[in-house]
Amino acid sequence: MSRENHNQILITISSLDEAMQRVRNAVKRLEAGLPPEQPIHRLSFVNEAIFLKTLSEKRMELLKFLKKSGPLSRRQLAIKLSRAYANVHEDVKVLLRYRLIKTNAQQKLFVPWDEIRIDMRLAA
Repeated sequence: MSRENHNQILITISSLDEAMQRVRNAVKRLEAGLPPEQPIHRLSFVNEAIFLKTLSEKRMELLKFLKKSGPLSRRQLAIKLSRAYANVHEDVKVLLRYRLIKTNAQQKLFVPWDEIRIDMRLAA
């Protein structure tokens, strides 16, 4: 699989100013006729606390399991992960909101990414 076709998302922790600068740089590249930087898909959090709350251990477990198993319903996920349906439902809502998972035509959940990269700097 070529790097250009590799479906990946980069998750970062960065300020709003840094995110806006990336957008400005992307627009400049497009205006200059240059291809977008890879990965095209990004998700940024303003701090580590929000990142860790949003992508909790259980949600990461759900993401990995869903990628490995293929499309499943919320109920199937709850059963296979031995978790309460209500908790899985809430985790799915969050992951859908951040577009880390999607639904197919049969309303089954799936992970559209081949790779999820997380970039977190430890020093300012």
